[in-house]
Amino acid sequence: EVVMASKLGGYVCVWVRLDPVLKEKGVVVAEDIDNDDDDDENKSCGETSSIIQQCRKPYAEFKVPTATGTTLAIRPPTLGNYYSKKETEILVAMGCANGAVVICKSGILASRPGDNGITRSASSSSGGGAIVGDTGGDDTVVMNFTSFNNKEDDGNNNSDPPGDIIATVGGGHACVMSLAWHPTIPNTFVVGRKDGIVDIYSAHTTSDDYYYGNEGLNFRRVHRLVHSSFPIRALSYSMPDGELLFAGDDDGKLYSYDASMALPSGTSESFNVASPVKLVACALAAHKGWIMNLCAFPDGNKVATCGSDKSVRVWDCGMGLASGTPVHSFDGANEGWVWGVDCSSGAVGSARLKLVSCGNDGSMQVFSCSE
Repeated sequence: EVVMASKLGGYVCVWVRLDPVLKEKGVVVAEDIDNDDDDDENKSCGETSSIIQQCRKPYAEFKVPTATGTTLAIRPPTLGNYYSKKETEILVAMGCANGAVVICKSGILASRPGDNGITRSASSSSGGGAIVGDTGGDDTVVMNFTSFNNKEDDGNNNSDPPGDIIATVGGGHACVMSLAWHPTIPNTFVVGRKDGIVDIYSAHTTSDDYYYGNEGLNFRRVHRLVHSSFPIRALSYSMPDGELLFAGDDDGKLYSYDASMALPSGTSESFNVASPVKLVACALAAHKGWIMNLCAFPDGNKVATCGSDKSVRVWDCGMGLASGTPVHSFDGANEGWVWGVDCSSGAVGSARLKLVSCGNDGSMQVFSCSE
């Protein structure tokens, strides 16, 4: 799991966290091994090991001077259809005040079979090229991120430094207020702007030159949606396929678009990014104020929103939006504006599925989504 955080001025910090299942299989992060000797220094962050873990230093830090630092989105690193044989780094998109989106490298390689960033421990007789999660008996699999961050170069660093800009997309428009990558179509993302315009950009291609690394990322705008005239602060594609696109504006409206971009059956390609994106529903009064954030549930049937009216609301992606009636409404969820809402990745209907909101009062509220 890769976690990134940004702040005003375009500063970005990157952390890497292993799934507990991988830890049980013996997978470790190389830098965590190095940090074991630094526990005494980390004691100042707290006495328990869990607090010490929270105080880990970032694996990478960088600054993008042109970015505002208010919008950040990680490109999905685990698509079944790899972006290209040459391209392996996890990318991040950041919005700029001049309307551009900057695509830059994170300094972390995606977890793919045979990556140089995934190696066996020195005690392993089989050498490198291990697949994450395959412990190979008693050997320990090590995910080595050390050589890809911005620490001192040891002469073996074959990755570009974190923050290296590879593309600048869509300049000369209103300020970027929100960003979201498409979960299944490679190199496709949506931008919400201050003037209410929603732009969709894509560099998706089936070109052999691109796949084999002879062609760079060339983004172009494929759609422009102009249904709102208020800032779009919240955007999200439905999960897991991205067939719907949700947008929330400062007038409290929640829009739902058909963004399936599917080709007719029998064609050789999976997607057509130029297919029409149509408005299918709109909740005219989803919130009594700005919609600050939204997130799609993993089953693709519901979406949660939060707003400046101190509320968190859950909507059915079908008739619920058209009728303007939420499935659940948590008024006064936080003291003050509710800035963010997100949903865990647990199975729908299970006790593990949770909804989390964060408010202006600095608190986080956790809601059960088991029913």
